[in-house]
Amino acid sequence: MSIRGSILLVFGLFTLENCWSEQFSRFFVDFFVDTKSQADKVTYPYFNGGDRTLVKSGWQTINLKNKNRIVIVCADSLEAVDKEDAVDVMVFYPSKSTGNKHSFSKQGKNWKLYNSRNFQTSELPDKDFMSFIERFSTDVDFQKKRAIFPLPEKTMETAENGTETQIGSKLHMPRTWAPVGFVGTTTQICSFVQTGEDANNRRIVIFENGIKSVSYNFISIRGNWFLIEIERYANKR
Repeated sequence: MSIRGSILLVFGLFTLENCWSEQFSRFFVDFFVDTKSQADKVTYPYFNGGDRTLVKSGWQTINLKNKNRIVIVCADSLEAVDKEDAVDVMVFYPSKSTGNKHSFSKQGKNWKLYNSRNFQTSELPDKDFMSFIERFSTDVDFQKKRAIFPLPEKTMETAENGTETQIGSKLHMPRTWAPVGFVGTTTQICSFVQTGEDANNRRIVIFENGIKSVSYNFISIRGNWFLIEIERYANKR
């Protein structure tokens, strides 16, 4: 299949939206943004490494380094995660060799946190893409080599009910390319990619102040990752 044919196939995958749109990702972002309600979103007894929290009154708040800029990596799309009944999220700090693994399960229509522990970088289920993103975030020349130009950027308007409508578009060329960065000294990367998930596409979704701001769509071609599309969101809510 040609590169352009592969891109069209992935575009098709990315547009598979449904009524469960962003359900888990919305819960996950709210869990860390609205820390006052965290205790209500936990199953007790809750296990954190070797420690147990038996009841809600004993809950200790979990804080991200930067809850105002949450960077999420997922395979295929955020919506695909909602098909699962249990999700492990690896919160990875690029400046360190460790991170935190948080395990969530769906209980009825609600998601709950039930387990957390530290992990080593070697445990990341998506080490290849994470290594690529670290370099892509800091090397402008590498960005240009790993973006397929002309690179489309769509502007999406998000209604209060979550429905997204395209309201604008433009094309980027190498000479007008403005560098993008995902990795910062105060920003963590939250990987929704599950062990054994082998999709050849990735989406990076950034939430600013709890609201979805921008998505970067990537595809793996012959073992190399390429940026193929950007989506920016204008929110009505």
